[in-house]
Amino acid sequence: MDFDTLFPDEREKGETPLRQCQLVMLRMLKIMDYLCTKHNITYFLTGGSLLGAIRHKGFIPWDDDLDVGMLRSEYEKFVELAVPELPYDIFFQTPETDIHFASCGRVEAKLKDKYSSYVATEELKHKKHHLGLQLDIFVYDRAYLPHNFFLFALNRSLEILFWKLGPNNNGNIKRARVLKFIAKYSPIPLVYASSFIVSKKMIKMGQSYKTHKEIKQVIRTQFEDMQVCIPIGWHTYLKRMYGEYMKLPHVEKRNGLHSAVLPDPFTPCEHTEILHWKNRNVTVVDQALK
Repeated sequence: MDFDTLFPDEREKGETPLRQCQLVMLRMLKIMDYLCTKHNITYFLTGGSLLGAIRHKGFIPWDDDLDVGMLRSEYEKFVELAVPELPYDIFFQTPETDIHFASCGRVEAKLKDKYSSYVATEELKHKKHHLGLQLDIFVYDRAYLPHNFFLFALNRSLEILFWKLGPNNNGNIKRARVLKFIAKYSPIPLVYASSFIVSKKMIKMGQSYKTHKEIKQVIRTQFEDMQVCIPIGWHTYLKRMYGEYMKLPHVEKRNGLHSAVLPDPFTPCEHTEILHWKNRNVTVVDQALK
């Protein structure tokens, strides 16, 4: 599949480094959308990316990451059918493909651009996992208690439990089995959320879908120059998470998630799964010959 022709990499057209990074992530979203459509896999924007789609018809101007959600069953189809067809310049990051990537983390998987990275701050210098620009994949399970306090207590307890169960790169697999069991056999109503390990702040903000009605169906809306999928219950979700979500925050709060680091769209990290932008034309030719 010639993704270089279908979705050309246009990062050099960005007017600023941040916009260049957004173009990198936008291309990954286009490729993901294409593969999901091809294989009948349902995904949806979530978090700040969903807010950006509704309020800005694209990225929040200061945003430096991209959030996508999938139900567990759809994610498993994505891993089986779509991941093998990802282009050579996108790395699918999980604890199974990157031994240094945190198992049981809030983000279960990521698409990583191989040409780029987040500049290594003192905190990141010691990290060995892939640091390329990313598209976060949040996997949603209907396996969470709706009450904030008990949800947080359960999350923290299970976080400790799963870390003690075995090797770091097996934690997510074990957790997925438990989540499926809970979702199937729970005698009480549960809500959809994306991880057992969710920060207390995120829980208070309502980083979950409370009912099946909010998430059972997706619709298309504009995001930059493409049409993307969003959950049909986007309004109640955004209202719960952000309050008056159409109102812009104060200027001092207009920072991206990774605002402490400056994303570099043309310099890769030190991981093994990287490519160098200066060699891009040679790499493209090599891939075409395979």
